[in-house]
Amino acid sequence: MNEIDNIISGFFEPTIREYIGKIPVGKRLRSRLICAIAKNSDRRFFLSAIVETIHLASLLHDDIIDDAKTRRGAPSVFVTDGAKKAILVGDIFYASAFAKLTEFESAIAEVIGKAVAKLAYGEFLDVKLSESFNADRERYENMIYLKTAALIEASCEAAAILANKDRESFRNFGRLLGVAFQTIDDVLDITHNETELGKPSLNDLSEGKVTLPLIDFYYAADKNNQKKLISLFGKTITKSDADWLRSVLEQSGSIARSRQYAKELLDDAKSLVAGDDELSSVADALIRRIK
Repeated sequence: MNEIDNIISGFFEPTIREYIGKIPVGKRLRSRLICAIAKNSDRRFFLSAIVETIHLASLLHDDIIDDAKTRRGAPSVFVTDGAKKAILVGDIFYASAFAKLTEFESAIAEVIGKAVAKLAYGEFLDVKLSESFNADRERYENMIYLKTAALIEASCEAAAILANKDRESFRNFGRLLGVAFQTIDDVLDITHNETELGKPSLNDLSEGKVTLPLIDFYYAADKNNQKKLISLFGKTITKSDADWLRSVLEQSGSIARSRQYAKELLDDAKSLVAGDDELSSVADALIRRIK
């Protein structure tokens, strides 16, 4: 992905370029998908760079909104450089990405542009849902589609347009992959430790995020356990609380059901790209994360 990094760096003046290195590189899922779908297009890296720049912008703003002081084990930019700079750099990233996006055909620009609007609305809904304990699975799934899956969905559809492939099939592939990706992250927040996650474990509930395993457990639990779960909403999770929560989530089958749901989504996604080993391997890699 060095070529993508070089293209992103070329978007900015040196004073802004330094911030790219302050945001730890993740799995680059969106780039991998674009490059796999549009592998025969010499513009795939440029489109990937635009989408990655948008993703970086969203991370800068997301960390401020969530007051997340670390990102993949490193201090968040708003911690090291202040919230004002982090917001402004995020704005510059967004504006620069959209300026470069105009160099593509209008259909690709429209798909990516609409996805960014969905992403922002999903972030808004995430904040709204965190105001009180939410046990409505449909509301939560709509939020994670908008906040997480929409840009993955758009990356796949835009790449399909670039490669003259069936955009609907790849759009659906990206949507399923995106929802599965977030569901897996929901599970890992509970089952993995801080070293593995690069951030505090069980951080979602303490931040006011009632994720799919927790919603599942809420409906499987008796009234006493429901009350105890609600009492932890938005609170610092102690070791005893963490031990209790992990135990009841495993015993109730909520973790297993969430894993199975993610696997079913990924299996459905793979069926849409049957015969494409590279894309299937992306789904398989996500499946391995939750085993």
